Amino acid sequence: MEEQHKERKASYKYSFRLDEQQNIRFCRMLAEAGLEHNRSRFIVKRIFAEEFRVVRIDPTLGRYVTRLNQFYEQIQRVGNNYNQIVRAVNTHFSHTAIPRQVLLLERRTRELKALSEQVIALSRELYELWSRECE
Repeated sequence: MEEQHKERKASYKYSFRLDEQQNIRFCRMLAEAGLEHNRSRFIVKRIFAEEFRVVRIDPTLGRYVTRLNQFYEQIQRVGNNYNQIVRAVNTHFSHTAIPRQVLLLERRTRELKALSEQVIALSRELYELWSRECE
């Protein structure tokens, strides 16, 4: 059974020629597929329609993800500060002042939530756009 799983050795060789424009296109396709150093594998995959992936690196997407991570870190810090503020309000304010302080805090929390929802919506739009381009 193990013999069936062994990869068969390629023993047939083919040769072909390209003009300059075809060669430029071929090299571009190799680079997009990430197989610049294995032309034979690329050609075999193309001929026999094996799946291969083209990975495109978009610098704007990288910057967006970096900013998104920074935003997430800031939200974590805000959550930590939120807990500290609630603890301080409960400890240092009278029961009559607490509702007013909590109301202010809730208002800011709603603003932060609205901003977070906008970021999520933008991220979904970007993902859908990116998914369509990759298909």
